[in-house]
Amino acid sequence: MKTAVYPGTFDPITYGHIDVIKKSLNIFDRLIVAATNNSDKNYYFSIEDRIDIINNSLFKDLKLSKKKNKSYIIWKLNYRALQKT
Repeated sequence: MKTAVYPGTFDPITYGHIDVIKKSLNIFDRLIVAATNNSDKNYYFSIEDRIDIINNSLFKDLKLSKKKNKSYIIWKLNYRALQKT
């Protein structure tokens, strides 16, 4: 199973982000959309709101379905934790 991770702030998610997500679903079996949260950055939306917006954009508005052979994971990443590794 081929898995891809697409990290970003998605503040807010744009049609460009959605295009990358759609195209990657043709290449990979599983896609992890990782919304990052960097305390040094000022965001328009909280991380929880951004994850809700991503979910609504992909599954309600665009009606992407969770096909048997595809899985989608919306994931929250802590940017500071990543920098320490």
